[in-house]
Amino acid sequence: MTYSSETICALSGAAPVNLKRWSRSGFIHKHASGHSWTYAQLQQVLDMTRLTSQGATIREIRTAQASAHPIRTGGWAARRGDMIWQLEFGSEQSLSVLLRKLSSNFTGDDFVLQLLLPLNQWLRDDTRAGANRRLERFHLLMVAYAGRLTRLATRAAAVPLLLENVSEKNNTEIWLEAIRLSGQGFCVEVRPFSAVLHPASAHQHHLLWCGAGITELMHQHYLTSLDKGHPVLLCGPDRRVHHLYPQLPAVA
Repeated sequence: MTYSSETICALSGAAPVNLKRWSRSGFIHKHASGHSWTYAQLQQVLDMTRLTSQGATIREIRTAQASAHPIRTGGWAARRGDMIWQLEFGSEQSLSVLLRKLSSNFTGDDFVLQLLLPLNQWLRDDTRAGANRRLERFHLLMVAYAGRLTRLATRAAAVPLLLENVSEKNNTEIWLEAIRLSGQGFCVEVRPFSAVLHPASAHQHHLLWCGAGITELMHQHYLTSLDKGHPVLLCGPDRRVHHLYPQLPAVA
């Protein structure tokens, strides 16, 4: 039995960039011919998603395998520490290089849910000197990285998805969601809130990001759109219906 690359990604949660990096690093056997994947290769991909799920890097995994010892890793805390150091002292180039390297180590969900989201919250809770500067650098980095992924997905003819910003708790989370969805194979377009809900005619999927609730009027438009068969769904950390109008987001 053989599998397509799309099937391998769907079964494992890995993105094409992960498969490429893991193959180049020798953790996945090279293809004998063509672009199909064997069952043995699928198991190797699943092994890598398991090994990296705790924040272990390719270097740490390779060292453990070479020594025949258990993996010794600082985990996600160490990865967040690497990012914080770069946000404080690194150049724009070194910060971007680290982000791309980390993204190729880990699946899209782990990369965002285990690394970037907790780091975003940590930066927002930080009260030390320079906290605002580090947070602003992180936000701009996420916006730029999400844009880069969208450009790459456009060239690859990925599945188009509209992510519309209904409300936000902070101005970074929607971009983190865009990065996560890009890792699932979508070409994500982020748009600001629109007072009139409209079908995403050019998109196969339409998500309404609710970071700080949704108004009764907007929710009614959403239900009407569903009744008409439009491909729209609510997403985000707070999808509760609010009686008061939430603050309108400002999408960079």
